[in-house]
Amino acid sequence: MQKIDEKLQLMNTIAKIYRGSIKEFNNRLGKLMNLSYLDFSILKATSEEPRSMVYLANRYFVTQSAITAAVDKLEAKGLVRRIRDSKDRRIVIVEITPKGRQVLLEANEVLRNLVNEMLSDVENVEELLEGLNKILSRIGSSKD
Repeated sequence: MQKIDEKLQLMNTIAKIYRGSIKEFNNRLGKLMNLSYLDFSILKATSEEPRSMVYLANRYFVTQSAITAAVDKLEAKGLVRRIRDSKDRRIVIVEITPKGRQVLLEANEVLRNLVNEMLSDVENVEELLEGLNKILSRIGSSKD
């Protein structure tokens, strides 16, 4: 029974680490740039290529209204712009701006510093990553 309890404790700890790290990242982004993790995620996704609002909502498991609010905020700051699809004007595409790319670089640095702080006492990151990737492959969420 102890092995199951340890495994449950491990999964609970992983969830706490995720929630805590997102909360701290939100705090740091908020103080620095008044951005949230969702804002960061939208900038990251649109830096790869322009994305539809529907794609963003599905990718980040949020409602379309949440994406609309986030994109409104990012657009007001000049970090993204909306483009109507030329074939179907109902489809709205979000594209990152040059200013958005610069802010994304700064946000990535904030994230990099946070991760370095969080993992400073972890001795074998490669082994830990290997084990976590095995867990991830079993739940089929290997993207992002």
